Amino acid sequence: MEKTTTPLRISVGTIHYRELSEAIRERIDGGVRRFRLENVIGQRYIGAGLGHGIEIEIWGVPGQDLGVFNGGGTIIVHGNAQDGVGNTMNDGLIVVHGSVGDIPGHMIRNGKIYIRGSAGFRAGIMMKEYGTKHPVMIVGETIGDYVGEYMAGGTIIALGYGLGKDASPVTRHVASGMFGGKLFIRGPVSDSQLGIGAVMEEAASEDLDGIMDNLREYAGIFGLDMDFLLSAPFTVIRRVGGRPYGNLYVPSSKVSRGLLPVHRNSTPPCAAACPVGIPNPVIIRKLKEGEIGDAFDLLDDYTPFRYACCGMVCPGLCRAACTRGLLDEPVRINEIAKMYHPEGSVKRVEGDKEETVAVIGAGPAGLSAAWHLARRGYGIEVFERESDIGGKLVHSIPDERLPREDVEKDLARIRSLGIGFNTGKDVDEAAFRNIRKNHSAVVIAVGSQKPRAIGFKGEENAVSSFEFLRSVKTHGRYEGVENSDIVVAGAGNVGMDAASECFRLGARSVTVVDIQKPAANEREFEHALNAGVRVLYPRRIERYEEGRVGLHNGESLSTDLLIVSIGEIPVLDFAGEDILADPESYGTNLAGVYIAGDARSPGLVAHSIGAGKDAALQVHRDLRHIPLKGEAAVQPFDRRKVNLVYFCESDGVYGALDDCISCGTCIQCDICVDNCPRGAVERIGENFRIDEDLCTGCGVCASVCPRGAIIMEEKSEKGELSE
Repeated sequence: MEKTTTPLRISVGTIHYRELSEAIRERIDGGVRRFRLENVIGQRYIGAGLGHGIEIEIWGVPGQDLGVFNGGGTIIVHGNAQDGVGNTMNDGLIVVHGSVGDIPGHMIRNGKIYIRGSAGFRAGIMMKEYGTKHPVMIVGETIGDYVGEYMAGGTIIALGYGLGKDASPVTRHVASGMFGGKLFIRGPVSDSQLGIGAVMEEAASEDLDGIMDNLREYAGIFGLDMDFLLSAPFTVIRRVGGRPYGNLYVPSSKVSRGLLPVHRNSTPPCAAACPVGIPNPVIIRKLKEGEIGDAFDLLDDYTPFRYACCGMVCPGLCRAACTRGLLDEPVRINEIAKMYHPEGSVKRVEGDKEETVAVIGAGPAGLSAAWHLARRGYGIEVFERESDIGGKLVHSIPDERLPREDVEKDLARIRSLGIGFNTGKDVDEAAFRNIRKNHSAVVIAVGSQKPRAIGFKGEENAVSSFEFLRSVKTHGRYEGVENSDIVVAGAGNVGMDAASECFRLGARSVTVVDIQKPAANEREFEHALNAGVRVLYPRRIERYEEGRVGLHNGESLSTDLLIVSIGEIPVLDFAGEDILADPESYGTNLAGVYIAGDARSPGLVAHSIGAGKDAALQVHRDLRHIPLKGEAAVQPFDRRKVNLVYFCESDGVYGALDDCISCGTCIQCDICVDNCPRGAVERIGENFRIDEDLCTGCGVCASVCPRGAIIMEEKSEKGELSE
């Protein structure tokens, strides 16, 4: 692949930021290494996840989160930039010839940000360093309030270039909550400007030696006089000693005998609510820190349908359980799923194995099982009665909710695993016997297609929602709907989908009746109501004849078509009448035969995906003779343990990663270390250790932990906070 050296010019104008990012990624894949973006007018995320050797030169004003997750590239802005420059940057260089908005360098862990003009509030908030990673940010003129807030490492330099000799380049609350790193201020700064936890002194020669290379590089880039920069004294600001908040507490003896703080990452509410168990806080943190490949690999361990399910059709059980909902609104994981979904090749987690597994059914459950088993090295053969794979994702869910091209984002990666697909293959008893004979295990995931019967007079003249939605998805229409009155029996998600589709196809009126309160989730229910659907409950249908639906209360509804949507049952005749599912596992009474998805228990697409994953893991354990460990049921983290006072309200940015609180999951913020009144808590890498001789069991560390990742437990044999 030939790499170009001449900058590729792109006139941005009104191009949407997603299209711009995709265009840049495509050109990088094609060998382009330098870009010149002209007429930039606020596009976000330019240079997101940029790699080493890539340079982007910008003429105009880039939008929020310029260079987010920058992993080593160079970004040069000839003008101003908006908020979040270098957000969670991991390496590289960002040069801004003008000024920037708020929170530049937010959680930056390495690389350099050089700003010729001024910066807004909270510059360098939560800046950190680790090992050889040491970020540097230099601001040429002034910085707003809370510069270096909760700073844990790195260097920030405010030069005050062009200011009068009595003007300070910083304002208020400088280094508030600082517990690492250094701030250098050229020019005057007073004690009243300092935040809690910081001290200042005139910079010594050895302090200045540590920033001299960066100052020279900065002066060279912007054509500044180095001698003039050094003509004014510098003040260096550091954290207060080893424990900046130690004087707030004075316990001298054991407060709670036998109790010690324990650092434990709990299952966050969103992961506990997710049928697949996706640990979104862990994934979001990896994305924020630029570890995008690791985040995608972790996602692949849970689901092959990050885009189609998490981003498109899942009703958001994780969002309903999200702790941030107690503060403002839940994290929009569906938007994050669409913005950050795995692409490209799929990693196998184990080598090739001799055993082969057959999967009957290529819907969400079957494909999930095939995906996880194929990644573990098993030879997989899938049998599907339809002409293509995808099941209800392809054949039943309306295009308005899930376009085919969106499903293909996930199906393409599934196909890339080398799975053998036998489409158009309707498995009968003979074929099933042959499949069992030729494979080490069989997973049945055929879904449910046979409509349940209600038992009213004239039911045989009604149409099932399965048949209706499949026809609409396949042919784009259904005879007899346009300009007609429609009645739908059943107000679940599928019933609401059918009702909405009727209006889309031109129905005159649509009435949904149900014997109980509608079971549809809020999104589908509201969508149907907004389309004009009328919902009646509790209502029981007693007859359907001569174009009228008779209800138990004497009501009679005129209709041209009755669609019944009260669920389906699986057809498993091919496996023999004696097949029985094990209620405690995914096995059956047939040796080596497993069952998953709607064929075992009806549910959402997410339930089917989770069942496919769990069935695959059971097949793997059985084939490898791995004993099943006795694991306690998942206990979701108690949301009340989160200290919401630490967290700001969401700014409403599409797919914002900062909205996630990481409840129950430590992010090594070190607030527990800094607030321990006895200095008993120490962090070593990502682990914590407690000195039992110093610890009084007072519980301060647990009470100040923002995310509830520290709890008080009975004293163990080891004085460790992390397990």
